[in-house]
Amino acid sequence: MSQLDDIDLALIGSAALVAAGTFAMIANYRFEQTLADRNDPFTNIVDLYRKYRDQTHAHQGRVDPLLRGHCAAVDVFTISGIVYVILRFD
Repeated sequence: MSQLDDIDLALIGSAALVAAGTFAMIANYRFEQTLADRNDPFTNIVDLYRKYRDQTHAHQGRVDPLLRGHCAAVDVFTISGIVYVILRFD
């Protein structure tokens, strides 16, 4: 493994952990508020995000930083994966 592999593995791994952790907190909040059903096998993820954004915006007057952090982590994960593939296999 080269240094590029090590750096990108660390970046993708940390972004995936942050994204998964923040998603778990968002989903848990929705379930605790009984705004989503835990037993629904076909939960619409986009709807879950949209309702979370709307509810926190209504209560706080702004979009929750947890959702912004989740979106940023997903962006870092995606972009670093694309850049890695381009640099590694070019």
